[in-house]
Amino acid sequence: MVTRLAEWFESHNQSIAFALACLLTPFFYIVSFPPFEVNEAAYVFLVPFVVWLSFVPRSRTVFLSGLGIGWGSWIVLIFWLHNVTWAGMIMLAGIMGLHFAVWAWAVAAIARRAKGKGLWSGVPLAIGAGALWVVIEHIRTHIFTGFPWLPLSASQVNEPIMLQSASVFGSWVVSFALVLLNFGIAAYLIRLVEYARTRKRGICPEFYIALSFVVGISFLLLRLSSGQEREDTFRAAVVQPNVPQDQKWDAEAERKILSDLERYTLGMKGARPAAVFWPETVLPYPLNDDGPMESWGTRLATQLGVPIFAGALGIEGEAGNRDWFNSVFQIRPEYGLFPLYYSKQHLVPFGEYIPLRSLWPWMEKVVPINGDILPGEKTQLLPLHLEDTTLRVGSLICFEDVFPAIAREAVKEGASLLYVATNSAWYGKSSAAAQHRSHSVLRAVETRRPVLRVGNDGWTGWIDEYGSIKGAIEPWVQSSATLEITRDRRWIGKETFYVKHGDWFVWLCWGLLAACWFVAPKLRES
Repeated sequence: MVTRLAEWFESHNQSIAFALACLLTPFFYIVSFPPFEVNEAAYVFLVPFVVWLSFVPRSRTVFLSGLGIGWGSWIVLIFWLHNVTWAGMIMLAGIMGLHFAVWAWAVAAIARRAKGKGLWSGVPLAIGAGALWVVIEHIRTHIFTGFPWLPLSASQVNEPIMLQSASVFGSWVVSFALVLLNFGIAAYLIRLVEYARTRKRGICPEFYIALSFVVGISFLLLRLSSGQEREDTFRAAVVQPNVPQDQKWDAEAERKILSDLERYTLGMKGARPAAVFWPETVLPYPLNDDGPMESWGTRLATQLGVPIFAGALGIEGEAGNRDWFNSVFQIRPEYGLFPLYYSKQHLVPFGEYIPLRSLWPWMEKVVPINGDILPGEKTQLLPLHLEDTTLRVGSLICFEDVFPAIAREAVKEGASLLYVATNSAWYGKSSAAAQHRSHSVLRAVETRRPVLRVGNDGWTGWIDEYGSIKGAIEPWVQSSATLEITRDRRWIGKETFYVKHGDWFVWLCWGLLAACWFVAPKLRES
């Protein structure tokens, strides 16, 4: 019986490996992200897939399998998008799955070039796979206007020790390390099976290289977050109004929205905050049209005696020819609006505007957007005057914190605090807000700036420069709170290596990928 079972497994080992890859790789990949947040799953999610690749399946099979694995995984991860559009959710998941399919197909090509008995033959495959993963993550930051949602590094936001090197390399290095570790573990398992069959001893360089790299960017760089010299910066009051999306622009709900905002905002006066922060487009009317909204906001700020940072629609131009923006304003006590304001630079296609509208006028019937929101042209910092200093606040609106370049540019302009105003009410009570929060953690570590997030229905809280969540409000409730923002003196007025030099590690990965492609055949038998 045992012999027959062993023979069956031996004769069907490739099919078994394929089945495990199709089941375990998407499972581990999904649970490594919010809402599950089993970050250890990211250490092994590719192992079954890599083991299956060791059987050298056909390229077409690898591509289609990768497409199925990626598509299925992303349907689960962004299932919250069905609250807005079922078709859009399925199509976007397919695009994200296509990225994984391309990665799998290209890695299989490197594997065939590296296939051999040489001791070092698997090293170009492991390094090349990690480099290619980073390259594809960078590409999806830009292609089709960009959707860099949930890079692999976001799986580690609950393990700040894994993230500290992002201040040097960008969060790309965490994704690279995780893929490298997966290939190292897979190679070690394959060597163990080979030893069990042949009793031939040998080392596994892929595993030791991967392990050394992970230790190097985490434990050895732990000194980047040690010896902090924290100081109290200011007390922030945040308001989470929890306005249902179907009421946000409802004329009958306008009075209640403003009443709730006023009640929760003025209710913070006794806590003596230095400023109040509202979420994205929280007001039912534009704020800068010299109308009742500006007067109402100025009255609130004057009663509080502190400025209000408000997410609201902005308009420019004359009546009948006005441009609309998704903006963040500062309302000052007595003086009203600060003359300058920030407008969202990276808009949501088919949510805030229709790309190439003139080419498909029929799209207006499918996507009911009467007029396009226009993008802001540059970063605009807003001042927050404190007793002994002035902070320069860099604003990020909606999903702009998923784009590293926007946060980096704000810090290069001199931002000492990043403020994310957002609204996840579109997606109901889902994992969208928790997933979105993960990107703010990455931006905090990359720039070494505190990040204050205020969501309409969550996630609302703040994150320190080292990726630790320091305070938060429960999501999906109407609430307000005061948050004591602190900062590390060592980073005041200083830029990280990543802020100064940008995505240099991505370009290094392009070079590593090319080198691995050409070196792989030379190490097959060496």
